[in-house]
Amino acid sequence: MKSKLIEKNIPLNDIEATISYAQTLKNNGVPIIFDMQHLRRLLKLTESDFKRLYYARDLQYRTIEIPKNNGSGTRTLSLPSIDLKYIQRWILDNILYNVHVHEYAIGFVTGKSTVLNASHHINQEYVLKMDIKDFFPTISGGRVYGLFKCLGYSSSVALTLTNFCIYQNSLPQGAPTSPYISNLVCRKLDQRLELLSRKRKLKYTRYADDMTISGGRKIKKTIPYVKQIIEEEGFRCNESKTKLIYKSNRQQITGIVVNEKLSIPKSMFKSLRQEIYYMKKFGVSSHLDKKGLKHKSHVKEHYFGLANYIMKVDREKGKQILNDLNAIDWISKSHKGNKQFTAQEKNKDIYE
Repeated sequence: MKSKLIEKNIPLNDIEATISYAQTLKNNGVPIIFDMQHLRRLLKLTESDFKRLYYARDLQYRTIEIPKNNGSGTRTLSLPSIDLKYIQRWILDNILYNVHVHEYAIGFVTGKSTVLNASHHINQEYVLKMDIKDFFPTISGGRVYGLFKCLGYSSSVALTLTNFCIYQNSLPQGAPTSPYISNLVCRKLDQRLELLSRKRKLKYTRYADDMTISGGRKIKKTIPYVKQIIEEEGFRCNESKTKLIYKSNRQQITGIVVNEKLSIPKSMFKSLRQEIYYMKKFGVSSHLDKKGLKHKSHVKEHYFGLANYIMKVDREKGKQILNDLNAIDWISKSHKGNKQFTAQEKNKDIYE
């Protein structure tokens, strides 16, 4: 590189600065990007397409509302267009994934799961569950810009990358880059909370905006310090979701019970067994019709996905569910579909 720059009669000071810049990026394991035009070439976009996507990027999103998993309202998703998503995916694959997140950041990390998250907190006296309020919206464009600057990018390149990753000056829920960026932004938060927990012989993990600390009685006096660290790192604690659960109660983390061993909630297992019973007895189509899901697609994949998930948590129960699912006639559109429910079957709560 140096010889080529010398051939172009570039001043020696500029050459040394360019080489130093490139070396910093290389040392950080991220691709070398000198300016916006260089980024455009790496993305293999025409100049007109690049400008259209960059200067009108807010027009590349559509917003939808989806129900929250807990049924407490809706969640706003801002979904990028196919073209903008291509750029974000390139940034994720070529830049962000080359940077390590904290060891105890579990969510949005390849090879890690809710099962792994829960496994850190098995058979503990206390389990503390805390939630960061408005997690993605709290991560502003300025914080994303700071992340790219820390990786070694120039101000102009960092700003360009940032603008491709934010919507209305915050991380959009729905962009492929947002989850991993949130983990990188939270590295210091994770480091401080893990250090605090380790000093008090407690265990810490974070799955997206859900933080879990478990261990002995010291956990009670640790709560104010946890809240303080969360605020100092630019986040807010969702007080309504802060729960300290003693071992005599059900300690459930990311959907998995951890009191003595990893197990799925009894209600989930019972509900799934009931659904399988009805599908075997009356047919898949009839069952979905009763649930108001007659036109639901990928039904078989959905139930086998649940079974495989249960296998990871409780192998014996998972095998039981898989055996029951394999006994279902998934092909026939009707199977005893006209048969009436018995009085006993009507009292089952699966369709309520």
